[in-house]
Amino acid sequence: MTKSHRLRVLAAFGPALLAAGAVAASASNAFAATATAQPEGEALFTTQGSVAPQFLAGATTIPHWTFQYTDPTNGVTYPITMVGTDPRVGGSTTVHTVIIPLKMNFVAGGQDPSSLVGQGYPAFQPQFVNHTFDGTSKLSQTEASPVFSDYSYPTDLGGDAGQLGDVYMRAQFNKIASNYHVKLDYTVAPTQTLDVPSTKGIAYERPVSQWRRTHGLQTNADYTGLAEVNWFSTQLQSLMSSMQISATTVPIFLTDNVLLYIKGSPIGYQNCCILGYHGAAMPVGHGTGTLNGQGKQAVQTFMYTAYVTPGTYSGFLTDYTGTRTAPRPTRGLSDIHALSHEVSEWLDDPYTNNAVQPWKVASAPQYGCTRVLEVGDPVVGIWFGLNGNNLDTRNSGLWHPEDEVFAQWFARGGIEPVLGPTWDGRMTFMGPRTTSINADLYSGFSGYAHNC
Repeated sequence: MTKSHRLRVLAAFGPALLAAGAVAASASNAFAATATAQPEGEALFTTQGSVAPQFLAGATTIPHWTFQYTDPTNGVTYPITMVGTDPRVGGSTTVHTVIIPLKMNFVAGGQDPSSLVGQGYPAFQPQFVNHTFDGTSKLSQTEASPVFSDYSYPTDLGGDAGQLGDVYMRAQFNKIASNYHVKLDYTVAPTQTLDVPSTKGIAYERPVSQWRRTHGLQTNADYTGLAEVNWFSTQLQSLMSSMQISATTVPIFLTDNVLLYIKGSPIGYQNCCILGYHGAAMPVGHGTGTLNGQGKQAVQTFMYTAYVTPGTYSGFLTDYTGTRTAPRPTRGLSDIHALSHEVSEWLDDPYTNNAVQPWKVASAPQYGCTRVLEVGDPVVGIWFGLNGNNLDTRNSGLWHPEDEVFAQWFARGGIEPVLGPTWDGRMTFMGPRTTSINADLYSGFSGYAHNC
């Protein structure tokens, strides 16, 4: 696997800019806000590595299938590989995963906080701390979540029942109530400990938590870990090698609110935060045969995800702008939001090699034109609530999975003649729930992707 990574900015959660004179209120006080805050960081995701289709023939890897379609707007034929079996054939597939909790120890000492000063709100002053983030503490929640457990879905989302990824795939190919399934099972591996050098990460209280404490809205600090993405990814590759994980199993590395930043120029921590990624690689020392696509070479797919603490980003809790009873429609960054994003993207693009005609969306202009079939990219942060989250007291009993775009949106009418339409012709799992949020930003999901 290459050491470089392909960064895909999913959505700018942007500055927590407040109009001058805007008022944010607690139970007993009102606080005037200003418009001079710096951005609190963007919600980012990335892929790590890619395996070309010619190496998949005869490979030891997860169950997958391939089809091709011709985009009617440019006449180009695109091959696409997905997890499971061809929905035209039907049948049920179960892919084995292993959840690997990461216990990450951060130390304070010698780091420069200047790049974070004023993030979120003008008076924000970051304080770095020694802190341990143990993904083991989020195991029960993750196992009980819709990603691994069966839930019932509202009728306007198809009315299906099952695991989140399975429900998504069945809706995508109009297979609700059929025998077609793409399911996950899992085991839990021993917790792995990573000691983060002071030069490769920090632990600190994010702006929302500090602002809320300052204004009497909460008493305890919520800490977030930031680790440098290349250092972190090297650790994961080392763990996958030492743990000898079968290429037919998908390792899912789970952190407790540890996000990733990209070291750049100027050196600082503001180029963040990655909440998850998925990727593919051909591990050294696994499998037999040559790398000509005809042997039994191992092809490993994998994921990293952060179990996100409410308030890591603004817009989830009551913060900055005053009273709110629920997260904003586009600010669902909590609990398994990142995991739902990565699982769905892995299902539709497990080897990160599915290219489509370049697209862009009004809700994510920072993309420019991109040609990846990554179903969470255009809709990051958009969420729907599922009851049953009784383990996170600040989530109001809800899980916050992400909306996902269907492959038909990217293909601009090319997939329907091959595989058929989605369950009711919609372009995202949430359909009208998403397009009704803001006509200027999300009406593009009422039809196919826009050309660049």
